[in-house]
Amino acid sequence: MIYSMLQDKIDDYKADLNRQYCENFMFEKKELIDRAFFGGKVKSFAELGCVWGVDCAYGLYACEKYDSSKVIMVDAHWTETAKNRCAKYTNIIRIEDNFGNADLPEKIGHVDAVILFDVLLHQVAPDWNRVLQIYAPHTKSFIIYNQQYIASPISVRLLDLGKEEYFKNVPHDPEHPTYTSLFSKMWELNLQHNRIWRDVHHVWQWGITDKDLIATLEQLNFKLEYFCNHGQQGYPSNFEGHSFVFSKA
Repeated sequence: MIYSMLQDKIDDYKADLNRQYCENFMFEKKELIDRAFFGGKVKSFAELGCVWGVDCAYGLYACEKYDSSKVIMVDAHWTETAKNRCAKYTNIIRIEDNFGNADLPEKIGHVDAVILFDVLLHQVAPDWNRVLQIYAPHTKSFIIYNQQYIASPISVRLLDLGKEEYFKNVPHDPEHPTYTSLFSKMWELNLQHNRIWRDVHHVWQWGITDKDLIATLEQLNFKLEYFCNHGQQGYPSNFEGHSFVFSKA
C-alpha cells in the first residue's frame, strides 16, 4: 500500500515534468542533472545539441532549479519554441552553430559543466572523441547521457557495418526521409550541410562502448564519478541508455 502510494506520487511528479518542459522529458536525465549539480558544484554550464525533440527542456530545468550564473545553449537547428523559451532568461546565452566547430569552445569560454544528451553517437568530422577533446580544456566536468553500444568490445562506426546491419542497429526505417539516400549517396555532397552524406550528423553514426568513452576521458584527465545503466528503454537491442558524470581529476 505504502509503495503504491509512493509510486503514484512519483508518477504524478513525472507527469508534471512532462507538462512543464516537454512530453519527451526523461526522468533519468533530470536525475543525472540533479546528481551532478547537487551541492552547488555547477554554477555555469553549456548544453550542446539542446533543441531536437525537447526544445531546451533539460537546460531550462537546470537553469530554473539551480542558481546558474552562466548558461550557454548551443544547437545548429533552433525552433521558434526553443528560441522563445531561452529568451525569457537573462542568464542564458543562445548560440546557433554546430558545436563541433573547433572555434566554438573559445566562444563559449570556461564553464563548470558540459552537458551532452543523446548527441555523441551523432558526431563525425569531428568524431565524438575529438569533440570531447576540444571541450576538455574548457570545463571541469562532463554530464553525459548516451545510447551505448553493447554488441562489441570496441566502438563501431555503424555505417561501416553495411546497409542491412546498419538498419538492424538504429531505431529508424530505411524509408525514413532522413535515411532514404544515406547509402545510395554516401559519398555525394549533402548541400544542406555542405558535407558528404556519410558525415551528416542527423543520422546515427556510432556505436560507442563504455570502455572507449571512459578511456577517452581518462586520457583527457577526467575520472568517472557516476554511472548508471538504464537498460534498453526502447532502443535497438545492441544499445542501452547510460548516464555518466566525469570530473576533472
